[in-house]
This record gives sequence, C-alpha cells and structure tokens, in this order.
Amino acid sequence: MNCRTFLAFACAITLSLNYALGQVTENPKVDEQSAQYVKIKRVELTDQFTIIYLEFIEKKSGMPQAPQGFNFPFKPGQGPVQGGNQIWLDPETRLYKPGEIEKKFKLIKAENIPTNSTKKVTAGEKVDFVAYFERLTPGIEEFDFYEGRSSQGTQSWNFYGIHIKNPSKKQSQNASKNTAKTQPSAKKPVEEAVIPQKEIAPAEKVSAEENGIAVLKGNIYNAKTKQPISAEIRYVEKGDSLQIKSSSGKYRLGLDPSEKYDFRVTAKGFYGTTFNLSPADSTEKAAFNQDFYLNPLAVGETITMPNIYFETSKYALLPESYAELDRLVDMMRENKNIRIRIEGHTDNVGDFDKNLELSRQRAESVQTYLVEKGIEKSRIEAKGYGGTRAITKGTPEERAKNRRVEFVITEV
Repeated sequence: MNCRTFLAFACAITLSLNYALGQVTENPKVDEQSAQYVKIKRVELTDQFTIIYLEFIEKKSGMPQAPQGFNFPFKPGQGPVQGGNQIWLDPETRLYKPGEIEKKFKLIKAENIPTNSTKKVTAGEKVDFVAYFERLTPGIEEFDFYEGRSSQGTQSWNFYGIHIKNPSKKQSQNASKNTAKTQPSAKKPVEEAVIPQKEIAPAEKVSAEENGIAVLKGNIYNAKTKQPISAEIRYVEKGDSLQIKSSSGKYRLGLDPSEKYDFRVTAKGFYGTTFNLSPADSTEKAAFNQDFYLNPLAVGETITMPNIYFETSKYALLPESYAELDRLVDMMRENKNIRIRIEGHTDNVGDFDKNLELSRQRAESVQTYLVEKGIEKSRIEAKGYGGTRAITKGTPEERAKNRRVEFVITEV
C-alpha cells in the first residue's frame, strides 16, 4: 500500500469513527433559555447516548436577589433548605426537535445531580453535572432541552434552539466519498473502508396529550422596522403567574394542552399586545406558531385598539373592552410623560353629523374610563372623526373595520 492510498484509507476510517463514536460540540449556541445561571458547556453524541454537560452556579451574596418567595427547583413536597437553595433534575426531562414534539428523547440517567431527591447549594457554589439522554437521530442538529413548566417557588431549566454537530448518515458517507475522490492513486473506493453503522430506530411517536405539553413559538418584532426586539411574555397557568423574557425576540413555550391561556406581550418602549390560545380547541394540539408586532411609543404613532366595544349605535362601553383599556392604563402609568389623543371613527353609512357626534362621544367614553382609573385628564385629548377617515370600502364586513378607536401619541 503506497503512501497516498494509506492516507486516503486513514482519512475514511477517521470520518467513519467520527460518526460511529459521535460528534462533540463545545459551548453550543443556544437561542433562548429560561434560567441564565445554568449553562450547557458541551454536547457529545455516542452510539447510545446524547450526553449533555452542564454547569450550575448558585447566586452569590450581594448579587440581585430572586423575587420574594422564589427558590430554585426543589422536589415537590420538600421545601427549600434554610440557608440555601436546592437543585435537582426532573426525571421527566426530555429532548425535542423544534416543532416536532412527537419526536422525544428521554432522560436515561444523570451524574452529580439527583433526579429523585434534592441537592443543597450554597452562595457562589458551582455544580458541574451530566445528563444522558437517548441518542438524537442523526440529522437533528437543533434541539430543545425541556425540563418542565416553571411554577411558584420553582424555576425549570429549559433551553430552546441548541445547535450541535450531528450529520445524517448520508452526509457522513458522502464526506467519505468526497475524500476518496481526491485520492486518484487509491486502487479501491475508499468508502469500502467505512465501518458499518448500527441503525438507530426513530424516536417513539406520542401525542401532545401523552407528552403533557403543547408548544407555542414565534418571534416578537418592531411593527415599524420588522426587526426582532427584546420582550417579555406573561401568562397564568393553573393559578401560577408565569413570565419569560426573550432577549432575541424569539420565544418558545411549553403549555398544558388542557388549559386556556391569555398571553400578554410587553417590551420597553413599545405598546404591548395580548393573545388568547386554547390548545384543546384546536385540531393541531402539538405546536402553534404566533408572531407579535409591537408599535413603538413615539410621537405621531397611531395605534389601533382592536378590542373596544360599545352598545349598538351608542357610546356606552361594554365590559369586553375593559381588558384592552386596562392595558392602555398600565402603559400610561409606566410612561408618566406620555400624552395621547383618543380618536373615535365610524363608517360612512348614515347621517354624517350623527356619525361625527357618536365618534366624539365614544372617544370621550374612553377618556372618562382612563381618568377614572387614575390617569390625569390633562394627558388625554378626545376627538371624533366620524366617517371621514375610512380605512376600507366594499362589503359590510370590510366597512366594519372603519368603526374603530385609536390613540395617537402626542408627547413623550
């Protein structure tokens, strides 16, 4: 065997062993995570396992404290230890391919962290631990690490969008073939030296109900620039008020398929929005996609309030409007220097003067509501435009969009 043939043979063996023995990704990129004090340092793939090396660092004295009543994860039924917190890894932790939660990879074992008890940690302590999962199917190069939903007194460790090296068998074999083609003096195709691989069975398929979660994911954007923004999502689940923060604008939530959710999306310098979801009412209970576009709080910005309702042909507010109006109240409380103009609009059907008067009265009803909630009247102007500023024409359904209430930011 000449030198070139030997080098080609050795290269093919190396590529094959790299596939057989697994891929290693140091400090993998993670799109989002629920707890900043836990870090994924390394992901290693072997024939049998997906091995994840993690590091936990307990907060030091003098560091910002967690909210009152908050503790790091502890075993249900066991309270936090005096003088410190407790950590553990939920034995139901699993890995998912984003958007395909029927493909789950179960936790097999863990080292240096308990799964059926708890471990006390002290201020400034660092804990390195390892979690072994079923082997990710070759070709999955992005996955989620999902421990569970946080609740009062606990913080789950969830990582979304973990990027690793995990080529498919076909990619690995193609790499071997491409290496062989660069060695013209080899007498036999180099791919003959590839070590046969054990076929890995696809992950067990289970429904969202069996998994116990549904997934809501998407992005949060600046409505004007269409660029992602840092934001926060708040919601209530089984009586617990939960929130997640996204610095990149990308988010992913694990939800209980049997629950009904009201989400509130906020970002500093933007007018927030709300979103409702009932996974049980949908035929697709496993995964949902929802992007949000928030309007910046800048002078001249016109923001439509979609959920303001009045009695037919009258200006009395209906209770269904209160949630939307309370959101505006909160924004003005948080931004003391903002002044706005409430604008009422109607369609252009009927008497012009009556429509103009009705739109003014409706704007004033909104103004009155805000004042009763403690917002200074001097910060709120009210004006009616009747049907003079229609945004659409056509069918009655389309013209209904003209009947709306907006507010314009006049001072920041």
